[in-house]
Amino acid sequence: MIKAIMLDLDGTLLDNLHRISDTNKKILKKLEDKGIKIFLATGRSYESMRSYHEELNLTTPAICYNGAKIIYSHGNEKEYPVKERPLQILIDIARKYKTHLNIYQHEIWYSENIKNEETKIYREISGLKPVEKDFDSLDEMFSTKVLYIGEQEKLLKIEKNIKNKLGDSVHTTFSKPFFLEILDGNVNKGTAMKNIMEEENIPLSQVIAFGDGLNDKEMLETAGIGVAMDGAFDELKQVADHVTTSNNESGVGEFLKKYL
Repeated sequence: MIKAIMLDLDGTLLDNLHRISDTNKKILKKLEDKGIKIFLATGRSYESMRSYHEELNLTTPAICYNGAKIIYSHGNEKEYPVKERPLQILIDIARKYKTHLNIYQHEIWYSENIKNEETKIYREISGLKPVEKDFDSLDEMFSTKVLYIGEQEKLLKIEKNIKNKLGDSVHTTFSKPFFLEILDGNVNKGTAMKNIMEEENIPLSQVIAFGDGLNDKEMLETAGIGVAMDGAFDELKQVADHVTTSNNESGVGEFLKKYL
């Protein structure tokens, strides 16, 4: 018996125009009315994902920044940021490779260049407005998550450099081929889901999780049933129990309709 559904947003629940289809909304509402709990788990900041949480009228905890921040309906939150020493190394690596870097503090998106193409791409996806900031003059030295944006070939080299310098103190993952995301070493969507399911007293075997990016990998592996979208990374499809139709074809709703 399924008691919870864990949903990634971009490329999964949302179509390519960043909307929740009527099919997905109707199916999720029916399942919620039957007592199944619906959770959103995204790499987005809370400010960027909040409208979707409200659109679905959810009161369940919101998993943001790939699990680096959890926002509860009563206003409490938990945060597990990248801290001072690793953050400085990540900034230095971005400068060495001349690669765009995003830093997040208190729901504010900071970048040293807010007029380049990378900022434009991220702004269109997230709906957020960037704040230009010299990273040498940050008032606080932490970031909820760290995001490099660039060509995948270069990002793979950066990821290798990060692992050589920081090892397991950080967790690296790709939400899209051009988004390299860095988190505290203990943070990923799977760990966040496990902790929240313990709080909700729901066995992991009774959870279905949906995703499309490598940042969903731990979540799909940890859930009782892991479902990858048709457009997902091949590596994610290999660990999934099922593959459903694409995010533009309401793949979440169509799978749930057949399965539940």
